[in-house]
Amino acid sequence: MKPSRKRSNTTTVRRLSSQAEEAAAQVSDPLAELSLAIKAALQTDADPYVMLGVLLEGMTQTLITRIPPGRHHGTLSAALVLLRQRLAARGVAPGERDRCDQQPSCN
Repeated sequence: MKPSRKRSNTTTVRRLSSQAEEAAAQVSDPLAELSLAIKAALQTDADPYVMLGVLLEGMTQTLITRIPPGRHHGTLSAALVLLRQRLAARGVAPGERDRCDQQPSCN
């Protein structure tokens, strides 16, 4: 039986996360290497939805493991504001009517 697309993507995200962890352990400046890896991945034909999943997993793990619990809400709020600003600067920011909680596909 062929694995479902969702399961395949989940496996890919986990594999890429493991590879990133292994690579980061061998790097003297992991943030510089991460930035380079992201830029390099953008130049490939990697599935953009899987790439977003990997990046979101990295953000989630950073929040959970490196940010004090009392600062989770503020940090996440600031990250979402930054995301909206970066998208708006490129003319692609969602409007109020585009909120995910108002879309059937998000529920």
